[in-house]
Amino acid sequence: MITVSNCGYDSRHHTTLDMHRPGGSPDYTLLFLKTEAYFEADGVYKTLSPGTVLLYNKYSYVHYGCRQTHYNDDWIHFDLEKEDIPFLLGLDIPFDTPVALPFAGQFSEYVRLVVSEKYAAHPLQEQLLDSLMRSLLYYLSSRMHMLPDINMTHKYYENMNRLRLAVYNAPHRKWTVDGMAELLHISPSYLQHLYKQLFGTSCMQDVIQARLDNARFYLRTTDMTIQSLAVFCGYDSELHFMRQFKKLEGMTPSRYREQFRGTFI
Repeated sequence: MITVSNCGYDSRHHTTLDMHRPGGSPDYTLLFLKTEAYFEADGVYKTLSPGTVLLYNKYSYVHYGCRQTHYNDDWIHFDLEKEDIPFLLGLDIPFDTPVALPFAGQFSEYVRLVVSEKYAAHPLQEQLLDSLMRSLLYYLSSRMHMLPDINMTHKYYENMNRLRLAVYNAPHRKWTVDGMAELLHISPSYLQHLYKQLFGTSCMQDVIQARLDNARFYLRTTDMTIQSLAVFCGYDSELHFMRQFKKLEGMTPSRYREQFRGTFI
């Protein structure tokens, strides 16, 4: 079981901060910087950028802070039962070492869920906090050890990735190039160029792919009529849906249902 003793999300300081614990803390401390900060170890100071994560080990020397009056971070103090320590060590998250984190916004969202759950009151709170902390630590480990991708450094990557997630979460919406570009406040031509560069496909091809992913799932698992399914997946015309499905799948929706009904491929 992972227990959370204290935590904070989007903690903003209106004064300068100098967090100094020479003897460390009796639990683990997970820190996510949202503003520039300094970090000191063995008398050497480093400037850390927003999006940096620190996992302090128990009783490790702690010294970090910010000389400005706008410091902001997320933080969690947590501990594990003895039998769960191999879980944490097996994630290979370096202790007492600043690490710049790709997809920083998503990590902060995990912290928000932990903080919300910490201050909730219900019978399964401990179990939910344990599950959320494991998910958070898995996510942190996976992002720290993923292969570097030059595209992730692009200034529009996070917004473009958020747009792509929105497409896959709601493929039935009436997505258009102009509408997507307006959401990101860029030109339609630049949106199409960026999308292809970052994801290797066009934005509208992703819309089609997301709709057909949905269609395949519901063909396998429901009795929805083809007409209803076409509307459900965002098509104005049953005929258009059937033609697009056959073009990409090599068979009609009805034939697909006959062949794969009840499977979860």
